[in-house]
Amino acid sequence: MKHAVLKKAHPLFTQQVDAPAIPVEKEEYLFRLDMLRRRMADGGMDVTVVYGDREHFGNISYLSGYDCRFEESLLIVPREGVPTILVGNEGMAYAMKIPYEIRRVFYRHFSLQGQPRKVEEKLPQLLQAAGVSGKVGLCGLKYWDAAYCDGDPDTVFDVPAYIVDAIRSVSDTVVNYTAVFTGLDGGMRLRVWSAKEIARAEAAACRSANVVLNMLEALRPGVDAYEVSRRSLCGFEPVTMYPLVNFGPQAVSYGVDSPVAGKKLQVGDPCGLCYGIRGSLTSRVGVAAYDEASMGAYRPYLFNFYGKFFEAMCNWYSKLRVGADGHTLHRAVHDLIGGEEYHVALNAGHYTCDGEEWTNALSYEGSRHTLPDGAYLQVDIIASNPDPVRTAICEDTAIVAGPELRAQLEKEYPQVYRRIMERRRVMQEVLGISLEQDVLPLSNLNGAMFPFLLNLDTVFALQD
Repeated sequence: MKHAVLKKAHPLFTQQVDAPAIPVEKEEYLFRLDMLRRRMADGGMDVTVVYGDREHFGNISYLSGYDCRFEESLLIVPREGVPTILVGNEGMAYAMKIPYEIRRVFYRHFSLQGQPRKVEEKLPQLLQAAGVSGKVGLCGLKYWDAAYCDGDPDTVFDVPAYIVDAIRSVSDTVVNYTAVFTGLDGGMRLRVWSAKEIARAEAAACRSANVVLNMLEALRPGVDAYEVSRRSLCGFEPVTMYPLVNFGPQAVSYGVDSPVAGKKLQVGDPCGLCYGIRGSLTSRVGVAAYDEASMGAYRPYLFNFYGKFFEAMCNWYSKLRVGADGHTLHRAVHDLIGGEEYHVALNAGHYTCDGEEWTNALSYEGSRHTLPDGAYLQVDIIASNPDPVRTAICEDTAIVAGPELRAQLEKEYPQVYRRIMERRRVMQEVLGISLEQDVLPLSNLNGAMFPFLLNLDTVFALQD
């Protein structure tokens, strides 16, 4: 079996790509609404009610482009007829961005605490006016498995109780319908449906990778975490998680606590950088060193921790294809770094989208769920150990697409296609990673794991 070695980095890994965001057009939203309605018809659903708030906006945004920037909202989609969106005081003007015919209705009790209300706005009456009746599918952030909840999972909701009560008061049946968006197998938001969506995902991946490259290039002994974040040159676009600049064992062990005021980087420190915008996240966690000699206390772990992690990640990449099952992806990692010294606690990779960074995950022991054509994935594998504190992350975004989607991409977005093909070539020829034709790496950083974060001229690669 191939093992990790050190190799001179390819210039591609530090080349930034100018990839502006690709907006979602009216026709795409209408396609998504039509897809939802077809599924509603197949399942005997009369109305879908989609809940969103500031953190959990993805399902509403996917159907409309409206994301809940201050308040809760409800998007109501009848099987036939015009949809309705219920918003608070600061949502009405923003809801005008929805590009298709929709009823925009105030429910001021969604507004922030203390803002003006109207007594006559009663939620059950507003729901009735929007067509809520019969069998209602209510979508929150999560659906439930019978093994992990008390009672019938179809009637367990993570939506505020007053909303659930109001819907129940005007309908015959209310069921948790969240899986229509994010359920294994078949959730609408777990995959892309067109070449344009691949190009949009690639643009997001390039922009998140550019930010992380800027931060990597800003690393030097004595630099302050805030200075690195300032030099990231990130733009004012919505993020999917808190950006991270972690220096030293404590910060790296906390994971998402960043940045720490006044914390300066020292040679030999564990170090983590992360930036995620809607559509992609890029992260690197390793050791701030120039070479093996400057790794300090982490020198013994160069190959038996960080190198083994790289081997496992490459093995995971090699198993990606349309139809691959979650058990195979899980074993690809755990067969190599499944021991306690690596502590791979979360799933080996997960689905992502242009909303939440983590929508679902199919990789676990015994999983028979399979990757759909167009699977939209984060290569998010985390190995960690507390003594000494060390974490290995080499996270990027990839899509797994069959022949038809790939041909569509080559025809409609030839530049994007050429960039992806060049990334595939470098990953295979330089890094030694075996890739099925289905695998589309979305940024120039895919697969590039720098063993020394102060030296971008060296990467891990596989060798017999």
